[in-house]
Amino acid sequence: MLKQIPYLLLAFLYFQSCTSSQYLQNSKSSFSLTDQGSLLKFTYEEEFNELGHLASPWATNTYAGKGSFWLGKASFYKHDTLLSNRGRTYFSKTQWSDDTLLYLDYGDEQIMGLTADMHLLKLINTAKYSPTVVYKEFLKRAKETKVETKDKQAVYTLKMGSYKVNLAINTSSQDIDFISYLSYDELYGDVNTTFSYTGYQRKEGVSYPTAIKVEKINAKAIDLVNVISVEKASPKLSLLEKPTDYQLIAPTPAKAAKITVAKYNDYIHLIDLEHTDDKVLVVEFDDYMLVAEAPINPANGELIITEVKKIAPTKPIKYFVFGHHHPHYLGGLRAFVHKGATIICTEMSENYVTTIANAPHTLQPDKLEKEPIELKTQVVKDSLEIGENVKMKIYFIGEKSAHTYDYLIYYFPQDQLLFQDDLCWIAKDGPITKAGSRQVGLYNSILELNLKVDTIIQSWPVNDHKVKTIIPFSDLEKSVLMEK
Repeated sequence: MLKQIPYLLLAFLYFQSCTSSQYLQNSKSSFSLTDQGSLLKFTYEEEFNELGHLASPWATNTYAGKGSFWLGKASFYKHDTLLSNRGRTYFSKTQWSDDTLLYLDYGDEQIMGLTADMHLLKLINTAKYSPTVVYKEFLKRAKETKVETKDKQAVYTLKMGSYKVNLAINTSSQDIDFISYLSYDELYGDVNTTFSYTGYQRKEGVSYPTAIKVEKINAKAIDLVNVISVEKASPKLSLLEKPTDYQLIAPTPAKAAKITVAKYNDYIHLIDLEHTDDKVLVVEFDDYMLVAEAPINPANGELIITEVKKIAPTKPIKYFVFGHHHPHYLGGLRAFVHKGATIICTEMSENYVTTIANAPHTLQPDKLEKEPIELKTQVVKDSLEIGENVKMKIYFIGEKSAHTYDYLIYYFPQDQLLFQDDLCWIAKDGPITKAGSRQVGLYNSILELNLKVDTIIQSWPVNDHKVKTIIPFSDLEKSVLMEK
């Protein structure tokens, strides 16, 4: 009997494997069209939420969307309208097949040039409206899938390009419960997107979900799609005209890193990152260094650290501070966490900092992923003074900035110098114009804090918008006090 156990175990595993693989095959009839050339037209409404350049971390822009999408044996079409919460209307068109992607993005007048990765990602993201296209890819490549059965679901996994995609089939109903995929975001690291399906109906010979929940950026933003109707449509559909010279294009190479370092005075240095259009503040204290701002991603943080070590090879970077939570200012903070620096932030942004610092980066490991270091933070409530011989004061102005609720500015009383991220906006050339709300907010904050300021330095932008980055305070005052 003991000799038979390995054979019985192998037989059981083989049976389990066959049973699990059948779920993928058995769902085929629920998501297939009988005629190779036929199309089904679906109408839908959606609530679309997108993380935005807004006043607080994790805030989203909300859009109300409606439109139609069409499914064929090997095609997906979509034509939709989005209405923003500011009353603006946007349109887009999508035409996808195995070898072609035509896409007219919101606000554009011409079809986008698209890469092979965009074509693949569009295939995956058709799952926002229907599981059909992704399901067919799993079916076509069934031998490449791995499957695990648990909790009344058979969860299939397939590597599609650089993306790990999961498809879960309900073992009772044979419906697809969800599709998810893992991708890399340079700020948030490994991010999961999940499309969950409920409310299945069967019409026109097809079973389809009527309610779809889309969890993006690890569920930090959520979309809701309601499929309203389905009907047969003419197979002769063309939303966009395919150019005669159509081809997928090569990816645009990233801008080469170009850095210049300028010594402002004996203890203040300014690092310009031309490839991101940012100015970074470096302050040298008696025994340590402080860095303010690090744009976009950890790689830029590492570039800044390299330059700081050239300025003061023996002094550790004790502090990293960012003026507000937008990516141009804190995107590189993980590099400074890895160096053991204390991250100075507001109470509002502390949780956001923790999320970014602790996020897995397994898809594109940075130094902090390879060598985890515990995050250290210091919260600024009203103000914080750093240094003895060299003094730097950090002030919390928050919503007075007319930009974000977590805004910080940095003041050097010895030099009557103020450094801020993106509030001043004085043109390099031409006459000074009437101040906008951000300029007024900065000016009023300086007066309320009773700061004596001769010069203001702005972090972003350095070149793109043709504004001054080193600004006499008199320019700001003139813009605020001038008549309309």
